[in-house]
Amino acid sequence: MKKLITPTLLVGLLTACSQAPSPDLHKLYINDEQAHPLVVLLGGSDGGNYFAAPQMKPLLERYHDYGFSVASLGYFGTENTPDKPRELSLEAINERIALLAADPAVKDECVVLLGFSKGAELALLLGSHFDTANHIVAAFPSHVAWNAVKSPSSQSGWRLNGEPLAYIDAPLVSFDMLSGMITGEYVDAFNDALAEASPADIDAARIPVEQIQGSVTLVSSKQDQIWPSYDMALQIEEHLKQHDYSQPTLHIALEGDHYSYDRDTMHKVLSQLKEVMNPDCG
Repeated sequence: MKKLITPTLLVGLLTACSQAPSPDLHKLYINDEQAHPLVVLLGGSDGGNYFAAPQMKPLLERYHDYGFSVASLGYFGTENTPDKPRELSLEAINERIALLAADPAVKDECVVLLGFSKGAELALLLGSHFDTANHIVAAFPSHVAWNAVKSPSSQSGWRLNGEPLAYIDAPLVSFDMLSGMITGEYVDAFNDALAEASPADIDAARIPVEQIQGSVTLVSSKQDQIWPSYDMALQIEEHLKQHDYSQPTLHIALEGDHYSYDRDTMHKVLSQLKEVMNPDCG
């Protein structure tokens, strides 16, 4: 008699499958024996390597239509990266991007970081502290560094030069965060954290975006239910203006929610990049 697969066993099998580690890096380069600009994708707080999934291939191929090769970089929750997003080393992540930039298949000084949500926070941090990337796109960004996500303890999500970065704390164990696990809306938790932080705390945690050496493109949503990306993008814009930032900037403010980055938005972002990048890049 064939063994029956009980519901408990089925759940266990599905869980085991879902826990298979994602690859650290997934590349889909234009294959014409020419060097091309490279867009490096950085996913959000779910970790893993979202864009490495086979069903993402048609989306990645759209970058080729604009002349960009593309790579998706996991920075936690993949085969050889930390399991949790706690005090992640910015230097270590930057070194991996530098290896991509050194590839002969990538044009010199033609590297774009495109981060989404937590990945947007990371892209802005990397652009602010290193010159490996030449252009930064931050989709649903933050103007400050935050605590480690999905961690009951309060600690920084990032470290630089061996020291944890200053951060604003939106505690996991709070009414707004816990209720968000039911409603899917966490924006109140982040708004409360920002409102309760002192001006000195905000300044300490603020990402020094004025140090970015290339163009900055922001994408935000006015109805963001995860965190206040529109207001935080405005903060980034204002900070750049206060420092007389001379590089090209663009803020694409969407009317939708945190997941409203669509084909039209992608077209606007990649068209902006093609406009601000000269033929030799840089």
